[in-house]
Amino acid sequence: MNGLKYERLEPLSRDELSARVDSSERAVVADAIYRAPKWEKDLPWIQRLCVEGLRSPHVAVRWAAATSLGDLACWRRQLDVQGVIAALERAVKDPAISDPAALSLDMVRQFLSSEEVA
Repeated sequence: MNGLKYERLEPLSRDELSARVDSSERAVVADAIYRAPKWEKDLPWIQRLCVEGLRSPHVAVRWAAATSLGDLACWRRQLDVQGVIAALERAVKDPAISDPAALSLDMVRQFLSSEEVA
């Protein structure tokens, strides 16, 4: 067994998410980034959170940000597609998160309409 286990992510309020994002503990920040796309309605805030997370010095935070952008695309949530593609293209060059960034980039291109990408 690889030690991975499923954990249900319970919803958090915007205030709780914001407090966790401001934490000095990278695992807490990453957890907030994973949770935000699932329940928070403010898409520009979530997108900003994820794009900024891609520049974190902490791999766990960058990984969460890259994965969450792919989740948003898969759920067909409205994004600034060009901005997200540019951020993920930069993230693909980061060897620590290139795999989830590439997967999320593919998801953005696949699930969001060609009119949005143009």
